[in-house]
Amino acid sequence: MSYTFLRSAILVLLSSAGLCRGAGIITVDFLRGATGESVTFTTSVKPAAEPFLALTWSFNGTTNIITSAGADVVGQGYENRISLDKSTGSLVLRNLTEKDSGEYELIIIPQGAEQIQGTAKLEVLTKVSRPTIACPTENLIEGKTSVKLTCDADGSVSTRVWMKDGKPLVSGDRFSFHDGNRVLSISPVNRTDTGEFLCNVSNYFSFETARCRLQVYYGPDQPTIVQTPVGAELEESVSLSCSADSLPKATFFWKFRHMKFYGPFHYIHEMEERHLGMYTCTAHNAITGLEASEMHILRDSSTTISVSMSMMVCIVLTSVGLMLV
Repeated sequence: MSYTFLRSAILVLLSSAGLCRGAGIITVDFLRGATGESVTFTTSVKPAAEPFLALTWSFNGTTNIITSAGADVVGQGYENRISLDKSTGSLVLRNLTEKDSGEYELIIIPQGAEQIQGTAKLEVLTKVSRPTIACPTENLIEGKTSVKLTCDADGSVSTRVWMKDGKPLVSGDRFSFHDGNRVLSISPVNRTDTGEFLCNVSNYFSFETARCRLQVYYGPDQPTIVQTPVGAELEESVSLSCSADSLPKATFFWKFRHMKFYGPFHYIHEMEERHLGMYTCTAHNAITGLEASEMHILRDSSTTISVSMSMMVCIVLTSVGLMLV
């Protein structure tokens, strides 16, 4: 027996009884369920002393779930999936699939009373799977490399949120999102991007996270040269140290006149006149391929003091001469 015929028979029964429609009776008009689980459509109907003349549940206005009018007629695909409380009209639907999403309608014809009915919508979601991110394998270089992180997950993904350092990322500056937040684009990468990126996917029933750790190579920055002691004199020892922020750590070499020294430190056990002059320190990053240099003049501090004293004496003598005139 088709659902169309059953529905028509119920409507004829309703018409011949001279009954009119009542208010909605399903207590919640929007429900959510997870695939494989169950959902209950609960009604506000109180059990009556006599059985209903007829009761029918339908799906999307065309599919019979169950019709009870003396005998029960269960729609195809609902066998062993439903439980009906004939005293209230409440319905339990089990083993949900996403195809069960839609509108459900209940019509009840009581004995000697007006028809009552109600509708409710059901959304069935599949729990999200643990997402995956294809992390880049190439070297990421600050200011040069751009990267796209793709977050894939199965199930009914309602939201995707990208995070870094415990804070959600927002579009703008170097970050942009595509394909419903599935893809995060960073153009270009910066040293501050080093760390762990999270992609959180979720729906009403589930939440999962994927992680991707990035390492951004940068530098070297402009080197800094420190002389120890600052006021070194001839015949004293002196050292020059060179440093530069860089990832990976930079290698260093010095140039002085036609000589070249390797390493971040240059030590002179006993400074002589031949050691004085311009020293250039160069930092090199093997991955970024960049270099940066800084210059430093090594002087004999005693000569500087002597020159200063001579200038002071000259100034004093000149002042005395002017006063005598």
